[in-house]
Amino acid sequence: MPENLRTLKKDFDYLIDEVISDCCTFIYVNPDKKEAEAVEVINQAIALRDEMFDRLNKIHEKPAKPHIKALKEDFLNRIDALFEKISELAK
Repeated sequence: MPENLRTLKKDFDYLIDEVISDCCTFIYVNPDKKEAEAVEVINQAIALRDEMFDRLNKIHEKPAKPHIKALKEDFLNRIDALFEKISELAK
């Protein structure tokens, strides 16, 4: 992931949109199967996006690189967990 904050925010948005899209696809394909759990994953994704943008906007210490690196690692771990939840729903 790049170091440019604008691009980083776009990457965050892209991955969150992918989670939401996967959940919507799951709900469409499986209308009677675990819809509430899929909606919960969508809500968690939206909350994650809001939290990450808030944390990113509050980085004012210099150097910012270590804080951004930690933020990216945390985001990637948490977004991976959301994708795993979607995979579990499909089983």
